[in-house]
Amino acid sequence: MGEVISVFEYDLLGSENSAPVGAKQLNPEVFAYLEELSLTSIQGNQFLKLTSRSGFKLLQVQNYAGMLSTPHGFQLEILPKLGKNLTTESARETFITMLSHLPGFRHIQTQQANLQAQHMPLLEIFINQFLHSVSQLLKQGLRSDYVSEQGNLSFMKGKLMLSAQLRHNVVNRHKFCVNYDDYMPDCSANRLLHSALDKLLSLRLSSENQRWLYELRFAFDGIPLSRDIESDISSLRLERGMAHYNEPLAWAQLILREMSPSALQGNTNAISLLFPMEAVFESFVAQTLPDELPPQLKVKSQAATYSLVKHGPNDCFKLRPDLLIQSRQPVQAKMVMDTKWKLVDNNPQKKSLYGLAQSDFYQMFAYGQKYLDGTGEMYLIYPAHDDFSQPIPQHFAFSETLKLWVVPYQITAKRGERMIWAGDVLKVSNDSNVQLK
Repeated sequence: MGEVISVFEYDLLGSENSAPVGAKQLNPEVFAYLEELSLTSIQGNQFLKLTSRSGFKLLQVQNYAGMLSTPHGFQLEILPKLGKNLTTESARETFITMLSHLPGFRHIQTQQANLQAQHMPLLEIFINQFLHSVSQLLKQGLRSDYVSEQGNLSFMKGKLMLSAQLRHNVVNRHKFCVNYDDYMPDCSANRLLHSALDKLLSLRLSSENQRWLYELRFAFDGIPLSRDIESDISSLRLERGMAHYNEPLAWAQLILREMSPSALQGNTNAISLLFPMEAVFESFVAQTLPDELPPQLKVKSQAATYSLVKHGPNDCFKLRPDLLIQSRQPVQAKMVMDTKWKLVDNNPQKKSLYGLAQSDFYQMFAYGQKYLDGTGEMYLIYPAHDDFSQPIPQHFAFSETLKLWVVPYQITAKRGERMIWAGDVLKVSNDSNVQLK
């Protein structure tokens, strides 16, 4: 396996022999490669930021988590910073739990992955899960499909191609130019799986994954690689009896698309798996929060009903709260919630106003006026950690009728324990008996 360095969000990276104390030191070639990536990534979509400390040129990890392999056989593993007393193992488990609720990653086998998190970096964990899914598929057998073929055969098969027959077989009347369908394992699903296995050959993997990879690839020897990845993906049709293809194909598509939900501009030699943590946390809360609510309520993500202002006939500046809690019958807005991937300190003595941002309050005020008509409860949801395991005791009052609570969300908690609610503040409305504890 290639060298792996694990870092957390906002850690500093430097080149060997030219980095201050506290920065992770990298091989100069690797540092130069990462520096180029940071400079060529789309502005606002950068996972590394060029900076300096005490005259040293450094790269600072931004609020992304995941992994990146480089052409030098080096792997950079970036883990979410969730508290002070972190270990790489606990951070991996937390990240895997969150990813398993992200659309496109629900095939992650979390129990198995969390056990592997004790010993493997993220890239090895995900490749191991892909290889395991392919192994299970092979036990049930590769499916074949009808493939359109053309040929000049010595027997009649399929449909005769008249123009080709007249052109080639006026003399050779014992031959037939035909178009026919053959039932073969050369179908888009199998080509994609073979191509994903082939792509992993360029990586330096653990000896276990490397051995498994070669064994599985051997089973696809008679199947060609995909000549057009996107065309094969768009033509996928998983028919009845092909449910065992779902998980391996989900992994294969990630691998073949560079495993990158966040594209790295100018980078074609590395497999990356990088996620903006704000989006991961928002998606995690949106997927798990419905389990915390009574059945009378539902969650709507990214509502865009209202705008901040009108300019003539036009609506300007759409207001999109992360989560809108509505009653089912009748459909009516009851609460507004926004998620923030940031560490809140519940000790007001340490930081001014718990380290909360004034801009977030302006945003929540606008949501409250438009979605709740200035009357109701709103919530800023932050990840729970050692210094923020209980809600900030006192609400923030925009007025006598519009209140904002700041609450933690337990990522690794069981169902029904994720959010610690502030006593009995979650009264849904004045005329409803529904209350969340």
